[in-house]
Amino acid sequence: MTKTGLIIGAGHYADIQLEAWQKVQGARIAAVLSLTMENAKKLADKYGLRAYDDWETAIQEIEPDFIDICTPPDSHFYYTRLTADLGLPVLCQKPLAPTLQEAEELVAYCEQRGVPLMINENWRWQAWYREIKSMMDAGLLGKVYSAYMAMRPGDGWGDNPYPVQPYFKEMEKFLIFETGVHYIDTYRYLLGEIDSLYCQVRTLNPVIKGEDMAVIHFNFSDGAVGLYDANRVTYMEEVRCPTYGYMTLEGTEGKLRLTEDGTIYYTPRGGEERRHAYTIPSEGWKGGCTIATQQHFVHILREGGSFETEGRNYLTTVKAVYACYESASSNKVVQLG
Repeated sequence: MTKTGLIIGAGHYADIQLEAWQKVQGARIAAVLSLTMENAKKLADKYGLRAYDDWETAIQEIEPDFIDICTPPDSHFYYTRLTADLGLPVLCQKPLAPTLQEAEELVAYCEQRGVPLMINENWRWQAWYREIKSMMDAGLLGKVYSAYMAMRPGDGWGDNPYPVQPYFKEMEKFLIFETGVHYIDTYRYLLGEIDSLYCQVRTLNPVIKGEDMAVIHFNFSDGAVGLYDANRVTYMEEVRCPTYGYMTLEGTEGKLRLTEDGTIYYTPRGGEERRHAYTIPSEGWKGGCTIATQQHFVHILREGGSFETEGRNYLTTVKAVYACYESASSNKVVQLG
């Protein structure tokens, strides 16, 4: 039986998620709920859905099987609490909450009520990272000892940066909290748990409040080291390219590099670099990651099992985010493991 969902939020990313829901098998979104009917209706009309500005009415009329929360972080706990009180599964956008304490309370609230909670952390579902993980699992790199991720969206310079999401300018914690969290989670997906980290941050564009540059050094439990080298102000010929930047991985049996368009190049030890053939989905945002993430959510709801980014597990990523700010403030290495 097809699962019916209600999405809360009518902003930029709710639109991206609703586009993905059109391709997900086994579930459908029936309605959009927003604080204002105007915003809800504008997005709902685009996808032929119902629009609401009242929680009780939406729940009574839609009778959803799950709730997709796609609102700003400061409202996540509020809507998660309402959903958990109804015993409904939750798909909640990142960042999980404005503070670590609230994130922990949000996860505990769902656990206490036995409500499934998955964080909509879609970065690890980008086709290139799934393929890289498969290459690693197949032993093509051997034991990976070094990783480098450069994030360069190129959308953060000038008097009016981030035109798609202008509220970014007002965030006190920005680059790591809003975007870097994706990379921390992806590093965990590829290389395992983080033992310690050292972070430095800068604010390069004076018109914003938070940091727009960060360099983070990670030590992983299996001995690998990783570097996250990120800023949103460097000029890029293509703004917000598919991968947001580029990446390299080095191991005992080979190395690879990921380019800005999602191409992977692989070099075996003793051999020559060659393009690695794989398929990037033609549909969906950033290598089909929104479709893949939401399909995973629905699959687990229908078939059982554990979400890759279930609440308790994802708290490890959230704790690493706050450890980055602690490190930057103290100018010291912070232990996590």
